[in-house]
Amino acid sequence: MKDIIIGIDIGGTHLRIGAVNPAGQVSFFEKRESRVVCGESGSGARLVALIRDYLARNGLTDRVAALAVGFPSTVSRDKRTVYSSPNLPLGGAGGLDGQDVVALLSSEWNIPVFIDKDTIFLLQYDLVRRNLREKGCTVGIYYGTGIGNAVFLDGKFLTGKHGVACELGHIPYYGSINICGCGSRGCAETHAGGYVLRNIWQEYFANEPFCELFLRHSDDVRLQRFVEAMAIPFATELNLLDPDQVMIGGGVVEMAGFPMDRLLGYVREFVRKPYPGEDFSLLRASAAPETGVAGAAYYAMERVAGFAAAAKGAIE
Repeated sequence: MKDIIIGIDIGGTHLRIGAVNPAGQVSFFEKRESRVVCGESGSGARLVALIRDYLARNGLTDRVAALAVGFPSTVSRDKRTVYSSPNLPLGGAGGLDGQDVVALLSSEWNIPVFIDKDTIFLLQYDLVRRNLREKGCTVGIYYGTGIGNAVFLDGKFLTGKHGVACELGHIPYYGSINICGCGSRGCAETHAGGYVLRNIWQEYFANEPFCELFLRHSDDVRLQRFVEAMAIPFATELNLLDPDQVMIGGGVVEMAGFPMDRLLGYVREFVRKPYPGEDFSLLRASAAPETGVAGAAYYAMERVAGFAAAAKGAIE
């Protein structure tokens, strides 16, 4: 009986995988380093091997109705090909960049396969769980290894001509000389991505726990500048889209002592007045480790016959 969907959330740092039933319950959840799918044998082969091993170990091989995989990458408009993964070495010889990942995985298991940006699936989770799909424009901003973004507008995710809309982390900062992993100069995440925060920690505070960086040094001028840099893409999105609600999440804002009031203070300074001003709902994204896995499955459920109705009723 094919009664589960496998959701896979590949972020810039961690990879999560789980089996999701029509009620949205995640079982057999596992978390690993994302680099497990990068290496000599090739990312495609490594991803296939990871899924095959996971299914076999948990006795799930004959129960899978679909696969859904989120990548820390730009993805083609037809949602088949991974274009570019600046925060994870998926390019080059043997990498996934430029590959038709849907063809790769569906040929292996002969089931429907869905791929998209990891942030699409993160926002999908909260859209479903908080019943936001009919409540105007919802923006998701995720401060993790880089700066992730997704926009849900007029009942669908904003994708753009090539499928690569909402690359908020790659808005250029005027005068910046920082070179981004994407190859461009001055991208926002070279100033406000989580890897920048780690660099600050390693250079100035490496003898203390990284997880307590804000708790201990929130008033340090270097961290204040980092938080100000975080506010620029946030305010930019507000000024562009005038959203009904903003979902904010990611590992950086979940750190102990993160100065959310300071971030919002900078946002207020930069945002257009009187509107959008502060006339939007600010929501915290789910911090549950299985969010991306379940969100990927919800995305697939809407597209797999026999799951959509069952999932909608169970979740409601």
